[in-house]
Amino acid sequence: MIPTPAPTGPLVLGPPDTIDAATRAFCATISPAEPVYVPVQPAPAAKFIHCFENSETEAARHGGAAAYGWAIWHWPGRYFEAEHHAVWRTPEGELIDVTPQTGAPPRILFLPDPDAVYDPARYRRNILAPDAGNATAREYIALAAARRDITDLYWRPGMLVLPLFDPEDQQRIAPIEARMAELLAMLRAG
Repeated sequence: MIPTPAPTGPLVLGPPDTIDAATRAFCATISPAEPVYVPVQPAPAAKFIHCFENSETEAARHGGAAAYGWAIWHWPGRYFEAEHHAVWRTPEGELIDVTPQTGAPPRILFLPDPDAVYDPARYRRNILAPDAGNATAREYIALAAARRDITDLYWRPGMLVLPLFDPEDQQRIAPIEARMAELLAMLRAG
């Protein structure tokens, strides 16, 4: 998983507070399933970022299975983001996120997607959409996509951190990241 560059400073992305019409509309563009809140209860040996491994390990230890889909994040008034994710489905059918999450939220919003089974040879980009037609967020998202078009060229199966870019790509990325930083400051300012 190669995430969108994370904002610095206080956590701004978190699970949506409610499953409102805007959240449902965003989710519907990804999967026909209903989004559900899932408690976050990290397994003792679980590692950050390794949700697929953590969920599969928990299923192997205690039964059940990994459930695949998307973690839905929201920065109110700015944008939604869907991150390819897995949670553990207990033998009783309960969903539990056994992976530690940044900011330690007590729950996440999970969008099941049977078509999003984890395949280490296939990278799935995060999906972003502006909230309430926010023009600044729309530009930020377009630049994030342009940045990923470059960074995806460097991705290889199993890679969690990108290598250094060649000088030509560094020159292409620099102005994109500079503008993204300006837009992020504008988004923070509200």
